[in-house]
Amino acid sequence: MKRTGFLFLCAALVASAKNFYPEVSITGESGLRLGIVDEDGITKVLYTVRSKSGERTYEVTSKNGDDIWEYIDQNANVQIGDLVEYKTSVEYGGEWMESKWNKVFLTPRGLMMPRKSKRSYTVFRDDFNSFNRDSYTVEVSSWGGGNGEFQVYTPENVYTANGWLYLKPTLTVDHHAFDEGKLYHGRMDVNSLWHTCTNSVNWGCDRTSFGQEILPPVMSGKVTTHACIRYGRVNVRARISRGDWIWPAIWMLSCDRHYGTWPRSGEIDIMESRGNLRVMEGGSNHGVSYVGSTLHWGPDSNHNAYYLTHKGKHGDWFGWHTYSLEWNDRHIILYVDNQEVLRVDTPAQGFWNWAHFSGHNIWGNSHNAPFDQPFHLLLNVAVGGGYFPDNAQYNTPKPWHHGSSHPMRDFWEHRGDWLPTWHGDDVAMLIDYVEMIQY
Repeated sequence: MKRTGFLFLCAALVASAKNFYPEVSITGESGLRLGIVDEDGITKVLYTVRSKSGERTYEVTSKNGDDIWEYIDQNANVQIGDLVEYKTSVEYGGEWMESKWNKVFLTPRGLMMPRKSKRSYTVFRDDFNSFNRDSYTVEVSSWGGGNGEFQVYTPENVYTANGWLYLKPTLTVDHHAFDEGKLYHGRMDVNSLWHTCTNSVNWGCDRTSFGQEILPPVMSGKVTTHACIRYGRVNVRARISRGDWIWPAIWMLSCDRHYGTWPRSGEIDIMESRGNLRVMEGGSNHGVSYVGSTLHWGPDSNHNAYYLTHKGKHGDWFGWHTYSLEWNDRHIILYVDNQEVLRVDTPAQGFWNWAHFSGHNIWGNSHNAPFDQPFHLLLNVAVGGGYFPDNAQYNTPKPWHHGSSHPMRDFWEHRGDWLPTWHGDDVAMLIDYVEMIQY
């Protein structure tokens, strides 16, 4: 039950060391929303608000289905930017806890970070004051990432400095074990160089230059969290890479490949970008000023319905931004700075039938499969490969083409075009923090 008006408290209000932090925002055209996340012991909440319309008090006697003590005044007549003063009085453990007066400039609720219910908890957070390798699998392999990419992932290209995680591509010839001659006529024994190998597919652990193709000309970094969540929120504050043919990504995969190999078990691309200043496709620039979000899903790689679940956003993205996932059994929403990039509501008929796949439904009766299983978080910076289409127009000529028998050699021998666009740490993706919150 919820009521509005001026209320007189019969119980004495007592000062409290216990603090409650309401969300105060605009909802709809000009409505005012107030909400506090439930805690055990709360039995009633009063919100007192001063605005241009005067002062009024709202009483909330029950929490809603999301465990929020919420009041919505659709007749508040507030606008974006209005200054509102507010205080809370919370009946907690049989006593009234009254806050001081606070001020807020109103913004739409959709632009605010959603508050979590008491059932949510932080599974994993890393602020990268140092690098705890026990929390991650650091990829060490030259397998090419599944997209014909040109990097070998090494532990040397993953490090922390200044409170940030660096995933920084470097030239293979700058490594002490390689030079130009070894690139063309050498061997890359990953186990010998870095004492481990995480993926042997496509000669990922032991590669030799052959035919006209060379060894991977770039070294870079990739990490995967050991932590997994099934439903929740993921936040990653990052500065993406800039430089031709660089491909930074923040994404998620099934922790145990529950439904099988890719893309049967699904993939959530929170953010992908191309580091080129200019990647013109269909009259639109899909270079560093564009970030994309995608879900991959289907029975096999030839039947991947990602085209139904992809969107992007233009902006000035070379800088610090927060990339987020909001995920439950009803929807998956991907954000940058709390601006929605992609929203996918769970199809009533399930993903399999939505895409009109034929044959046996590998996901059974779960409508939101394959996105109904625990996923972990991946961060990486790739270089080259199939993410750069032949038919786009670039700021520098694309040095390799689909179908070439020696794409890495083509890329390397045209470094006079692209290497001048690689400036210091601009090529790295920097991560300020990651957090994974389980619902």
